[in-house]
Parts: sequence; structure tokens; C-alpha cells
Amino acid sequence: MTTLRALANTFGLDRAQTAALDCYVDLLLGWRESNVTAVRTRDEAVHRLVGDALALLDVPALEQAGARWLDLGAGAGIPGIPLAVAVPRARVTLLDSAGKKCAFLRAAVEATGLGERADVVCMRSEAFAAQGQRPARGGAGAGRAQQGRSGGREAFDVVVTRAVASLATVVELAAPLLAVGGTLLAVKSATGAATEGPSGDVAAGRCGLSPGVVTRLPRSPLDASVCAVFTKRAPAPDWLPRRPGLAAKRPFAS
Repeated sequence: MTTLRALANTFGLDRAQTAALDCYVDLLLGWRESNVTAVRTRDEAVHRLVGDALALLDVPALEQAGARWLDLGAGAGIPGIPLAVAVPRARVTLLDSAGKKCAFLRAAVEATGLGERADVVCMRSEAFAAQGQRPARGGAGAGRAQQGRSGGREAFDVVVTRAVASLATVVELAAPLLAVGGTLLAVKSATGAATEGPSGDVAAGRCGLSPGVVTRLPRSPLDASVCAVFTKRAPAPDWLPRRPGLAAKRPFAS
């Protein structure tokens, strides 16, 4: 199993960053009874979760991206919290709809010293993406000054996801949250990416994103881990987001 010290050496983390990740792993294991994660040992948490999250640092699109990042379906904070610790320039929003997981995320932000540049938003992604949406023509509010892009709509340079949903669903949920030119990084197994890739590309075409490019994560402790990379090419259609749950129940490629 990979140790935290080994990960720090691999990814060039300093003592403060390593200590922050150490606190995060301790907290994660302390919340096991709340079911924020399925891992049960420290070695497993470091190897399967933290190591795989930090492997995203090798994706060129992440290095070149702006500073506004969103972890979609953050759950236990993977990959958002390790990435926020490792990249001081990043301002990270951790988005999840489960109250228990949001409580953990707030505790983790405090424990890792990320309070100045990490936020927890506890709501469904569809509701968050609708914040700042301009009213439809002829609908309520027509004729008034258009709303600004507040809230989550097209507010982020990067959206990251891991173990959230199929690629088609993830693409649809991420599309209205990404700014034009922004990047979606979806961590998958190699098998999952190959199986879900065609439907993910169909959804991308509907939602204003380029087809996905699968990038290996050579420094991930998990041999089969890859990242599907999509780029936002055009503004999200006005009809996005759809009603909560439809992205999963009726994905565009089905």
C-alpha cells in the first residue's frame, strides 16, 4: 500500500500540505460510522482515495485551468479536498446534496485549513446550476433586465467528479456549471470509460462540450484509473439543467 509520506514525495507536497492530508485521513476514518466512505483502514484511505485524487495533477488541462474548481457529488471530499490541499491557487467548491456528507465536508475543510478557499454547498447540482440562470423568453421576468451569472451557473473553470454516475449523466450535470472554455475531469476505471464513452460523447454534443478524451493517470496507485476529459465549447443550452433526477433516469444517449 502507498503511504502518505510516499505520496507527498511523489507529488512534491510540503510538510504543511502533508500534515493537512494526514488530518483529513484521520477525520475520514473517524466518521466511518456515518457512512461517508466505504473504506475502513488508513492504508486503504491513503491508497485508494488520496493517491487516486492526487493523480489528477498529471492531467495537463488541470494545470492550465483557471482557479475556480467544483467537486461535483463531493461525498467524502475525493478528489476535491486533496486537490485543494495540493494546489494553493485553487478555490474549490464541494457540492453534495446529502446533509450528513456536507457536515463531514465542513469539518474536513476546517481540519485541513482550507476555510479561506474552500466552500461547501449542500444542494442538488441541478438546483445549484439554475442559480443565476437567465429567464426564458416570454416566461416569468421577461422584459426585465437579465440576471447576472450568480450562483453556480457557468461559474467554474474545472468540474471534477469521481464515482458519481455514468459519463452521460456526469456530462449533463456538469455542462451548465462549467464556464465556456472550462474542463470536466471525470475519474473512471479504464473499463468504465471504454463502456460509457460513446454515450458520454452523445451527451457532450447535446450540452455544448467536446467529445471526451481518455487520459491515463500514471501516478495513481490504482492501475485501472483513468480520466475522461471534456471541454466546454459553447454556452449551456437554456433548457439545462433538466428537472432533478432526469440526467440519471433518462440520459440523452439512452
